[in-house]
Amino acid sequence: MKVLFLAYFFPKPDNPVMGTWALTQAQALVRQGIDLQVVSFTSWVPKAIALSQGARTYANCPDTYVWPGGVTAHYPRWLYYPVQPFKQWAYVNPTPYLQLAWWTAKHRLMQCIDNYQPDLIFCHHTLPNAWIVAQLPAAYQRPLIVLDHDFDEIADGRHYPKRRAAMEITAKRADLLLAVSKRMATDLQQQFPLATVKTLHNGVNLPPKEFAHQPRPAEIQNKTVVLACALFAERKGIPILIQAFHQILTKYPDAILRIIGNGPEEEKIRRTIQQLDMGERVQLVGRQPHNQVLQEMAWADCFALVGWDEPFATVYLEAMAAGKPIICCDDGGITDVIEHGVHGLMVPPRDQTATANALDRILSNHAECLTMGQQARHLIEQRLTWDAKAGELVSLFDQIRKQ
Repeated sequence: MKVLFLAYFFPKPDNPVMGTWALTQAQALVRQGIDLQVVSFTSWVPKAIALSQGARTYANCPDTYVWPGGVTAHYPRWLYYPVQPFKQWAYVNPTPYLQLAWWTAKHRLMQCIDNYQPDLIFCHHTLPNAWIVAQLPAAYQRPLIVLDHDFDEIADGRHYPKRRAAMEITAKRADLLLAVSKRMATDLQQQFPLATVKTLHNGVNLPPKEFAHQPRPAEIQNKTVVLACALFAERKGIPILIQAFHQILTKYPDAILRIIGNGPEEEKIRRTIQQLDMGERVQLVGRQPHNQVLQEMAWADCFALVGWDEPFATVYLEAMAAGKPIICCDDGGITDVIEHGVHGLMVPPRDQTATANALDRILSNHAECLTMGQQARHLIEQRLTWDAKAGELVSLFDQIRKQ
């Protein structure tokens, strides 16, 4: 089966961390025997004005790149720039931006279909990718499956009529809408009752065994390590986690909180650490390459991220694959698959006291911590590897083709 795989949030040679989950999913589909080509439309940025690292990532991106695992990715340019100060306006009124993207993307997309002749098109995100596909002339149409993985992008269709109208164009055209959690699938079905909607959870690759045998660096030797990893954004709940850790730190003098990431809330997070005088107990290690994140998980004793409205964050799966219990909020997609007290602990969103109690329980009972970590790893091995999820997706491909 030949599948055209569309994902604008996909790794680029100058930024291999961007959208790593999309690449690992594509690699797993190739392992399942799918003949796959990736199209990742990339904003056109002239090299002469590419002053920042982010801009250079786009400006220097090649037209085609072959990733490990036999994944060929094409990076055609389009004019799609929903950036400040127009970002919020474009989010609420997406059609002008979508039409501009379509005008600049259509010839390359049709050329890809002509050259590759796919049996099916698989898109990440209703907007903009699937909307672009929905505009194709009849001769270029193929069965279309769309996967969404952002709570807000779906839920906001209820609040912004023009955004919902654009989403409805895709919903009517798609043969199948997929969501990464049951909550998202319910929301999609309620907004678009005539659409066929199913849930497909994210997966994860099991980490290389050598990570478990690497010695810890000096700064975490003989420490109990609580690890967090996230974009520093408000809804990730990093200040709440820090404040909860502060509540119990005197009880555990050897415990440290180690946080990977960066983002717009970094100054607020640093102020929180300073105000609580926790400079020696909270370590901000910055943004790290993916392999280093996996190594940090192998070194950690548990993983905690109390962000709310998490669709189905793969970072939880990566921690579980490393054999670590997790602490998460009880409103996220990960709760579809884990059990409280079996694979980790769930807390209400924005609840500092409940988070502190969860940390206390994990840190106070080493045997339970190890058991939950082992159960978490077993769950991944049984149901949530990328190969297992790719197998489910291939079955859906077959069903749609036979309709």
